[in-house]
Amino acid sequence: MGLFEEAVDLALKVDVELAKQNADKPEDDEELKKKLWLRIARHVVEEDKDIKKTMEFLHECDLIKIEDILPFFPDFVTIDHFKDAICSSLSQYNKHIDALKDEMDEATDSAQEIRAEIQAFRNKYTFVKGHDKCSSCGFPILTRAFYLFPCKHMFHTDCLLSEVQPYLSVAKRQRIEDLKGKMTAAAPNEQDNKTLSSAIQKMLIAPLSKHEQVKAELDEMIADECLYCGERMINSVNKPFIEAKEYEREMQSWE
Repeated sequence: MGLFEEAVDLALKVDVELAKQNADKPEDDEELKKKLWLRIARHVVEEDKDIKKTMEFLHECDLIKIEDILPFFPDFVTIDHFKDAICSSLSQYNKHIDALKDEMDEATDSAQEIRAEIQAFRNKYTFVKGHDKCSSCGFPILTRAFYLFPCKHMFHTDCLLSEVQPYLSVAKRQRIEDLKGKMTAAAPNEQDNKTLSSAIQKMLIAPLSKHEQVKAELDEMIADECLYCGERMINSVNKPFIEAKEYEREMQSWE
């Protein structure tokens, strides 16, 4: 019925050991279990005046700490009664602090390694040759805008977009359509990019344009990973080559 607190209160009127048995019953609720044990500890201190017996609760229940039962003791109690418990508690805290320091050191080392990898990745480059082809359509990659991944797979922008869209949610597909419309509207004027020098000057002086911001968001959505080497390919292992709704039409084409 879940009336653990009432059961402990009634058991304390009869036998402390019986109260302990009831306090151990809520196994899945550590907060309630701790509350019940503290109720027993308070009873032993205030009613039985047995400080030594109260200190034994620290060994019987791992959820109770010395700082939890200190408020129950009267002001005249000397530290000799719980000196060992305080020393043990301080030792545990020191071990916990040392463990946290080790975790912080590991986190710092990991962060430094990640920074080094990011810096190395920024300086990474590769060559695209004239005969390189799109991994999707098979046409020369240099014929139009493309994406090149670290794994050396390369895709035309429109090819990658059409390949990735089936794996995206309806909301993301709608967002991509919106971004494509914004890119068209915010496309840079061709007259401004006639010469290489003017283009370089704009890159060095001007902040990130609206067109570049839209393109960066689109890149993040469709080019966050290689289509053939990322999670999308792994998740498509169980996907049939022919969808159920296209099966009949495909069978008829073979007749």
